[in-house]
Amino acid sequence: MKKTAMIMVVLLLQGGASGLAADKVHFEDSDFSGDGWGEFIEVPDTGGWVVRRRNLGGLVQGWVQEVTLDTDGGLFMSAGKGSFVSLFRSQGQIYALRTRDGERSLINQIAVDGRIGLRLGFDGAFFIYDYSAGNDWIRLAKSDIIGVVSYTGGISSPNRASGMSDYRIVELGSLKGVPFGYTDTPKIPGTPWVVHDPFRPQPRQINPGSVTPVNNPGIPPSDAIVLFDGTNLDAWEDGKGNEPKWKLGDGYFECQKKSGTIRTKEKFGSVQLHIEWASPAEVKGSSQGRGNSGVFLAGLYEVQVQDNYDNLTYPDGQAGSLYGYRPPRVNACRPPGEWQAYDIIFEMPEFDGGQVVRKAKITVLHNGVVVQHGEEIPGILGHKKTRPYREHGPGHIQLQDHGNPVRYRNIWVRELQPTQ
Repeated sequence: MKKTAMIMVVLLLQGGASGLAADKVHFEDSDFSGDGWGEFIEVPDTGGWVVRRRNLGGLVQGWVQEVTLDTDGGLFMSAGKGSFVSLFRSQGQIYALRTRDGERSLINQIAVDGRIGLRLGFDGAFFIYDYSAGNDWIRLAKSDIIGVVSYTGGISSPNRASGMSDYRIVELGSLKGVPFGYTDTPKIPGTPWVVHDPFRPQPRQINPGSVTPVNNPGIPPSDAIVLFDGTNLDAWEDGKGNEPKWKLGDGYFECQKKSGTIRTKEKFGSVQLHIEWASPAEVKGSSQGRGNSGVFLAGLYEVQVQDNYDNLTYPDGQAGSLYGYRPPRVNACRPPGEWQAYDIIFEMPEFDGGQVVRKAKITVLHNGVVVQHGEEIPGILGHKKTRPYREHGPGHIQLQDHGNPVRYRNIWVRELQPTQ
């Protein structure tokens, strides 16, 4: 990478399906004199590069920043110190950069002189980096996001925006398809959202810290029923009662291609469940195609398992969600390949004469962080639909095969009996 590209990296480290919809301009400022801008921030030892910031808010599908350049400069979006994306020109080269927690990647670059336009923003679950040297926009690069957060953004320049103009924030009709989620599904009872609504607010992404074990599994309580201790799959079967086809590894077991959903041989009602899981260290796919599995209580109520570290999907389908109903309060995912833990308290629904008299209730801690707290479940959870309760008793705890090699370890359960 050229020295000027490295200058931009140092600079920004200082900062914290097509559709038919028409384009909509949310903000424009031809000469950067309007309201809502921060002052120019000069960064020492960068050859005079500066940034000017504005608040961009949460992730919004189809929104982009645009700017026109006669000289050098560009656009950036920051998710906090050490995490940003940038699209800029320096000495005749356009660079597309992505940095997450200080780890920098050059996504692409191209030589372009003369007057150009730059465009940087969101297309569903991805960042897009576009440029124009005439009437048409050209896709230079595409990359994963750098955090489910509120972003700041704006311009970067070696000359306090001299030679830059026509900044604006646009909602592009061409990006208003639904790369993840659905809009033609039933409405979720008690909410304004439909099942798997892509426009539902995204839970913010946090660092969960180290409240629960990461490198080594913990020790179960003395009254727990151990479902997997790292040595065998004796407590599990496939959906037809046969031996499970999941692969047994060194202290874990892993879903294999077409190995099928597995379940406990024993049935359970109200329980405290502890389970640890890890998505693949090598990232493949996006949205629902990345590290996807699920934990089913009583065989009917799913807590989603998925790699949502810097991976957008519909909010009621991400890790820690009550699938198809309630997103987690926050996104507490660790990076791909690291061990994660769910601690789930599940209370069975109660029925009288076939009618539900007390709904199922669930609390979920993801890596020690409360993501669901005493949530009443409105009915049977499922993909793209809502279903009313049907009378049932205890059921199998199930682990879903969704085609991704997700690993599990240290699984135990405590049956919850009524207090006297």
